[in-house]
Amino acid sequence: MRHYNVWQLANALAFLTQMQIDAEEQIRALGDSGVPVERMNNYYVPMLKLCFAECERIELTAALYRQPPFNSEIRQGISWSGLRNQAKTMLEAIHSELCFRRFAFVPTEKATLHDKFGLVWQGIWDKLPDVKEDSQRAIDCYALEQDTACVFHLMRVAEIGLRSLAKKLHVKLIHRRTDCPIEYADWEKVIKEIKAILEKMHTLPAGPKRQNKLELYSDAADHCVFMKDIWRNNVSHTRKPYNDSEALAVLDRVRDFMRFLAAKV
Repeated sequence: MRHYNVWQLANALAFLTQMQIDAEEQIRALGDSGVPVERMNNYYVPMLKLCFAECERIELTAALYRQPPFNSEIRQGISWSGLRNQAKTMLEAIHSELCFRRFAFVPTEKATLHDKFGLVWQGIWDKLPDVKEDSQRAIDCYALEQDTACVFHLMRVAEIGLRSLAKKLHVKLIHRRTDCPIEYADWEKVIKEIKAILEKMHTLPAGPKRQNKLELYSDAADHCVFMKDIWRNNVSHTRKPYNDSEALAVLDRVRDFMRFLAAKV
């Protein structure tokens, strides 16, 4: 999701409007003289650079076409009427194109969650970099009220976590008498093999090491079963849409699961 602060665009429009007003006042007061070079270079030129930068960010091509002739007039020594006319043309170009641009509003609470997402997930991304893309798309979808899409991306994140757990336990899968890569197996088969390995761990000599391993991996496996039964199957088989509160609950649950894997597994 591309982030854009509309306040910056508002400032650019305000600046161009003020440029017109300044020029009109100067023409009425002193006639159509040249704009003082010092004022042009120290005030108008820096602000124009910001305006053109904003136009480039939101692809206002008609306004950007005005940049070369505007700059050319400035280099030659622009008059107040020239400054007024160029500013007016720029404003008209921006207004005409803004009719065809769309901006999404993100409520403050969701925007805060979105802004802090990287800080919360950075430790997970460091250990499990493959989840970064889908986790970022998940929070983008949540911010834009695409709650079912958010859950879908989070289940992809959780599946990467499940695979990492299976690889840690050296899970081997067989399909039609041949080895099956974990990436091509469904959750049910992977979880079944994880639980089979956990059962074998019970035969190891009793002691704190065995107990810690059993508790650790059993907890992780339970996370996987819960997510499969509650969310993964539903979202994969289009059984139901999700609302805001449900998507947020999945965000929290998957985050906790991935934190657990990153730290413990």
